Order: sequence, then C-alpha cells, then structure tokens
Amino acid sequence: MVAAMACVACNNPVERLALTPNVLQMKPGDMQTLETTGNTANAEWISSNPDVATVYYGVVEAKAIGKTIVTVKTAAESATCEVFVSGSDGASLRITPAMVNLKKGETCQLSYGNTFDLDVTWASSNEQVATVTQEGLVKAIKGGNATISLSTSVETVTALVAVEHTWGEYALVWSDEFNGTSLDENVWTVQQGAGGWGNQEEQYYTGRQENLRVEDGCLVIEARKEAYQGAEYTSARIMSKGKKEFAYGKLEASISLPSGGGLWPAFWTLGNRGNWPNCGEIDIMEYVGNVPNRILGTLHTLKDRSGSKSSKAYWGENIENQFHTYGVEWTCEEINGKDVIRFYVDGNVYSEQVESVIDDADYWPFDRPNYFIINMAIGGTLGGTIKDIWNEPRLMKVDWVRVYQRTEIE
Repeated sequence: MVAAMACVACNNPVERLALTPNVLQMKPGDMQTLETTGNTANAEWISSNPDVATVYYGVVEAKAIGKTIVTVKTAAESATCEVFVSGSDGASLRITPAMVNLKKGETCQLSYGNTFDLDVTWASSNEQVATVTQEGLVKAIKGGNATISLSTSVETVTALVAVEHTWGEYALVWSDEFNGTSLDENVWTVQQGAGGWGNQEEQYYTGRQENLRVEDGCLVIEARKEAYQGAEYTSARIMSKGKKEFAYGKLEASISLPSGGGLWPAFWTLGNRGNWPNCGEIDIMEYVGNVPNRILGTLHTLKDRSGSKSSKAYWGENIENQFHTYGVEWTCEEINGKDVIRFYVDGNVYSEQVESVIDDADYWPFDRPNYFIINMAIGGTLGGTIKDIWNEPRLMKVDWVRVYQRTEIE
C-alpha cells in the first residue's frame, strides 16, 4: 500500500514556482498582472523598490522611472521578475547630442543617460565615416553620415554623425553645345505623341524639322498651331534617359524663352529608377506664358507629388526672348549631413531646398542619377489658356546644356 502511494506522487510532480514574464518594461502609471505557476496561495509579494513599482498579489503598478525586482515567495521557494520603468516616451536611454557635425580628424565625446544602469554597447553604422569607442568617443574619418547606436538588453537609441565633405573646384564634365546641324542621338531621344502627357497638354510632340531642329548653334523647339494626328497644336520634347545621366553637381542650360499665353517650356530632370513620383523630379526651369517674367523651380517627390512645399518663383525683367542661364546646384550631405538643391537664374540663387529626412526616398529620392528633359508644352494644367499668339513663330532656343561636378579631397 505504501509503494502504491509513492508511485502516484512520482506521476504528479509538484509544479515549480515561476513568474511570467520574468522581465517587464513599463511606463509610470501602467499596471500589469504577472502570471504564476506553482502554489502561491500563501505567498508573499515583495518589490525591492516600491518607489519605482509596487506589487499586490501579482498586480504590478509602475510609479516612477527606475528598476525594481518583484519577488513572489513561499516557505519553500521564490521567483522573480525584473521591472524596468522608463519615461513617458518609453525610453530608458538618451544620447547627447543626438546630432553631431564634425570635420575629418575631429572627435566628440557623446554623453548618455542610462536609467536602468544596464551594460551598454556602442557601435557605428559606417566605420569608414566615423568610429566610436565603448566609452562613446566618436572620431571623424571621412566625409559622410554614420549612425552611432547605444544598446542595452532593453533597447537601442541612436545619434547621427555628419562628417563634413571637403570638395575641390567645379569642373565641366559634359556639355552639348548644339554646334552641329542635327540632334546628337547619342545624347538625346526624341519623344513623340499626344495624350496629354499626364498634364492635359494639348500638343502633339513630333520629331519633324518644323518642331525640332539644330540651327545657328542652338537647339530650337517650335510650337505651332496646326492640325496634326488629331491634335490642334504641335511641339517637341527630348530626353537623355539612358544616355546622359548625372547625380550631383551644377546642372544648367542657356535658354531663350518665347512669349505667349498657353506656352509652357521647361528644362527638368527625372530620376533613373522607378516611376513618377517615386523617381523624383527636379524642375530646373518652368515658364508659363500666361504669367510673364516668372520662373518656377520645383521638386516633386512621393510625399509631395504636387511640389507645393518646394516650388519657388524667380521674378525678373526681360525673361522672354533673351538668353538666361537656368540651373541647380545639387550637393551631397552639405547641411547637417543632408543633401541640398539650390535653384538659380544667371547665378542668382532664389531657392534652397534641404533634404527633409535622411535616407527616406519617399521624401528625398535625389541620391541617384537623373536624366534631362527639354520640352515646350501647350496648354495643360500649368500652361493654362491658349491665346491667339500665332502671328509669329514661337521658339524655345537652347544655346547649351552643361554639367559641372567636383571631386572629394580625401
């Protein structure tokens, strides 16, 4: 009879005392119930630091930032749960400063707050740009951005280190001077067709000499009122996609713009990856004949499809029928590690657009090669009402397109 009772005890072992979870992260004011295994009917519940968190029969209430250990204890055994109470934003770590600008060779000691006094680990996302010791000392190695991370077993926080680039002088790397007698097909592709081109434009783009030619050292695009392939107007549009594409530098052209309500000439670029607007668009120069003497410079991105946040206007005299230089200076990681695009007319900067969120292509896709587009639309969403302007030729003339770039000094 005694042997049988021993056998029953072997088949029903006593469940060990345990708490789930055994690590708990909370914010002041939070309450959470710990699950238990084992017999806790007569157990004692203890918080090692009631100022941080209290416990009442397994219900933990966070009071203030800090760390405490909750223990459930019986006469025979005990179990514990580590409780970490962080700030209202959930953070228990802080790095100061969160943004650092350095020159090559400079160092900066990062400070940090560690609420729970846990072991920390420092790391750099790009040690070619900046290194960090396990004491938080950052050293700048070369121009660029690096994310410095500080980690514990509970969480990770980061700081951005932007190391200033050192650039040489700008030099001409490519140009089309339009000095021949025909369009260079190694550079340009003629785009043809109607259909509004996404902007309700009313022209048909052709490659005919009547609309597109190279003469007297200029590319000439002529807008015409004529019936053609079901459209009432014709014009021309060319692009350098897959042939001449550039990332960063000074991109500019010398252009004479026509007058006339309804004309919409433009010199612009698109990114070479993805569809619009994900690819990004830089409108270096847009002119609306219905608004004389105004030049528009605009960026289009996925987060700002309309360009309403970036579009700026330059107002000047004698814009029409005279050559002016329209360009952008597109720089890499210039201000606090962010790219910058400046719009200018004849060297006069009228707009400076700074990358809003580093490494987020939805906000700033301008870290990849772009190709040029030159066209003159008629009517459409921006061109507006087409007026009776056809008593004389309406010509957009491009004297040259040039790209200047600079190399980094190591």
